[in-house]
Amino acid sequence: MVRTQLALTALFLLCGAGAGTAQQQPRPQPPRIPHAAAGKEQCLTCHGPGANEHITSQPAAHRYAATTCAMCHRPAETMPPAPTHAMDDAHAACASCHVADGAAAEHVPPTSHASYHASICRDCHVARQPPPGSF
Repeated sequence: MVRTQLALTALFLLCGAGAGTAQQQPRPQPPRIPHAAAGKEQCLTCHGPGANEHITSQPAAHRYAATTCAMCHRPAETMPPAPTHAMDDAHAACASCHVADGAAAEHVPPTSHASYHASICRDCHVARQPPPGSF
């Protein structure tokens, strides 16, 4: 009797454990933040529904406060390269130079940027500040 109970308990545990792991799917990792997050804690200013047609909006399933985004979305391991020129209005037409036959041909955006609008380049590519006393 005890042996039968032990066998049934073992069978139950094995079947239950197997069924539990078979049903669980690994949670996908949230995409990383491809820009510096410091000073941009109000994520929905840019990522809110309809905030900017050129920036990915917060998914409909996300109904969280903007300040909670960084709990799941971590900064990228490496930040986008900083431009070596000013990021002012005179440099707003990025694609006029950053194309295969343009003045900045060595800095052509990767194919992953094909759907990005030039108006958001400054959101990720931040000009470096000169070190203090380097005038």
